[in-house]
Amino acid sequence: MKMSKEKFIREISNLELSTDTAIAKLSQQLHEYEEKYNLRSEIFYKLIVGTPAEDTPDFIAWAMCYRSYFRALQSRFSIEEITTGVV
Repeated sequence: MKMSKEKFIREISNLELSTDTAIAKLSQQLHEYEEKYNLRSEIFYKLIVGTPAEDTPDFIAWAMCYRSYFRALQSRFSIEEITTGVV
């Protein structure tokens, strides 16, 4: 069952979700966007930021999800682990 963005933010704010659960949920959401648009999130993010298309509601949500995913990863793992692929 897909969780609304508002509920996800509320649960994260209340610390009802662990970091691992948050990462898993964000990863699933990213996968759904990638499937829908047939584009990897890293490529989407590099192409969309700073363009008028960035204001499309679905693209705003995707970009927010992508940034949130990396913030969650950074809180869970060290930068060295993330950049070297140890994760």
